[in-house]
Parts: sequence; structure tokens; C-alpha cells
Amino acid sequence: MRGEGGQAMLIAALVIGFGAVAIVGLRVAQDRVLAGAVTRSAGEAAVEAAAAAVADAYIAHVDSLRAHAFDVPRPNVDVPAVLAHPATLEAARSAASEAAARNGGAFDGAIVARCVGATIEIELSHAGRLHRASLPVDACSPR
Repeated sequence: MRGEGGQAMLIAALVIGFGAVAIVGLRVAQDRVLAGAVTRSAGEAAVEAAAAAVADAYIAHVDSLRAHAFDVPRPNVDVPAVLAHPATLEAARSAASEAAARNGGAFDGAIVARCVGATIEIELSHAGRLHRASLPVDACSPR
């Protein structure tokens, strides 16, 4: 094939080749965006689950003190002690791991829970991103 017919086929082959490369590139970019969204979703679910576990521990502590409300001396709500308790941290870590797994991720890191004013802040790092949640409480200092 010579002349215009051969040139047209060459141009058509090049256009098809460029189109195939563009489609593959778009597919790779789409997969990368989707993977990022799944990772972000898993991290957000993990920190929310950890916050729920910390809230459960806080409420259980407050409820246990209500049974002794008329004791002398009256027991104190010690939120930092609740947050530092190994059972609280393990419950939060376990909840985070389960939530991340249900959302297509894997979490095996550490969770940090601390008092800031009248708020409990929960932080965890998942896939290189820091995720945070907070819980309002009466006060974080022992009273």
C-alpha cells in the first residue's frame, strides 16, 4: 500500500495506539483515586469506631461512679485515667481495626486519646494520614 491509503492506515494506527495509551493511563489514575478513597474511608471509619469505644469506656466509668455517689469521700471522674487504661486503649484499637477491615483497609497502629479542655480527642494514623475524632465531656480534669 502506497500513497494516501498507506498514510491513512499509519495515521489510524497511531491514533488508535494513542487512544489505547490514554485509556490505560486513565484506568491507572482511576484505580489510584479509588484506592485513595478506600484508604481514606477506612481511616475515617477506624477513628470513629475508636471514638465510640472510648465513649463507651467513659460512660461505663461515669456509671460506675454513680453507684457510689453518696460515698464519703465522693469518687472522682478521672477521665485521663480512663483514657490511659490498657482496656480502653485495646478496645479502641480493636474497634478501629475491625472498622478499617470492614471498609477495605487494615489498621494495626496505635491510638492516642487525650483530654483537651472539655473534649476527648482521639487520633490515629492510617496509611500515612492522621485521622481525628473528638468527644465532648463535662471536663477532662479529675473532679
